[in-house]
Amino acid sequence: MLSRQLGGNTEDTENNRHPLLIPQYQDKDDTSSALTSITGDAIDRVSGLSFSSFSGLHPTNGPHLTTFLLLNTMIGSGILNQPYVFSQSGIAGGLFGFLVAGIGTWFGLVCLTAAGLHVNILEYSGLANFAFKQHGERIVDISIIIVTFGAQLGYILIVGTTLSDLLGSWGCESIVCNETFTTIVSVGVFVMPVCMFRTFGHLAYLSLFSIAAIVAVLVLVIIGGPIKHQLNHTSNNYEVFSFTGMLQSTGSIIFSLSCASANFQAYISTEKTSRNLDAWRGITGRAVLTGTVMCSVMGLVGYLSFGDDTSGMILDNFPQHAFDFFKVMVVTHLILYIPVNFVIMRYSLVRICTGRKSEHLDFFTHTVLTAAMLVGITALVLMLLGLGLASGEAFSLILNITGGIGGSLATLIIPAVLYLKVLGRESPWFYSAVGLAVFGTFIMFAVLIVTILEYV
Repeated sequence: MLSRQLGGNTEDTENNRHPLLIPQYQDKDDTSSALTSITGDAIDRVSGLSFSSFSGLHPTNGPHLTTFLLLNTMIGSGILNQPYVFSQSGIAGGLFGFLVAGIGTWFGLVCLTAAGLHVNILEYSGLANFAFKQHGERIVDISIIIVTFGAQLGYILIVGTTLSDLLGSWGCESIVCNETFTTIVSVGVFVMPVCMFRTFGHLAYLSLFSIAAIVAVLVLVIIGGPIKHQLNHTSNNYEVFSFTGMLQSTGSIIFSLSCASANFQAYISTEKTSRNLDAWRGITGRAVLTGTVMCSVMGLVGYLSFGDDTSGMILDNFPQHAFDFFKVMVVTHLILYIPVNFVIMRYSLVRICTGRKSEHLDFFTHTVLTAAMLVGITALVLMLLGLGLASGEAFSLILNITGGIGGSLATLIIPAVLYLKVLGRESPWFYSAVGLAVFGTFIMFAVLIVTILEYV
């Protein structure tokens, strides 16, 4: 979720709020020249993984590298919740959820790209601004805030509770090792100082560490899960299908596959021969298919291994010291990665409230705002734990709501609506885009209603 920060005036003007307009590229030199003149606003706004390392200033990435980078965008810590998704929705429900969410995610990327190419605006919020003026851009900001806010809650929750469990397993019985203390210390000592940075291009290396941590956990579940299943003599009675569980868990699936807000950054960075809709359909198709397979395999194997005992955070099913390395790796990844999400959330929040860029706030306002936001998020995490929710259950609840509302907006609804607005009724995928918008709206309300009914 990193972006390259380009210049810009201190105050937002009508000029630097203009959407990202990318002319048709004639050659590499023309491309670089055009992109170096892009306004800072256009490149600032990213809600995906690191694109600093393949900046649009050097659009020479091949299709395979671009596929990997898109995959890195979508595969994050949400994958840790996917075994619990299967335990709630059943085997058939989980597989069907991944099928429809995967197809919807891919088609949303195609709709977004087609709309952008049609009007030559290759930036998400810029395209929304073109189609619906400031209201469109504001809705994109709101969806980004919802997704990143939910990510903050989930990640801080996992960091605090996992650290507490690790310290307890190592013999610490002091109050400093309880969940409340470890959560507060983690945020205050490790997270807050990094969140004080106004930009985050210097954190590009995190994308590699992120994917390494997730792949390591995936390998652990695939290999270690079946072994623990045999050793623990876990029951083979599994849930086959739960309609309400499937509806609720679809939010977590969409959260795990979402990468729409990084779509144009990846498109701009790819080589010239792949910057067309036909090639992009293949690139995004392979990325979404690979991500869907990874998440569903993690979920299915994890659920088959632990059955009804499957935790909302799969590493909780590996309490032995032999697996502490993987927990430390994930905690380290999240501590380093939380600031990336936070900077994006702060940017969109300041943008909505003041119309300015967050990096242009004065030192005092910037510091107080950052501290207040982190204190508020941490307080919500502690409140969830105080309500008696297990950390894994709370993590699942957060991802379901975040993905169901913010993820559905950013990944399904907004891309479909932009496509319909820009290309109109005569467009080749008009009815498919209408179906995507209806599906996304249904998921958004269904997840919210089912979740409320479960906890009321």
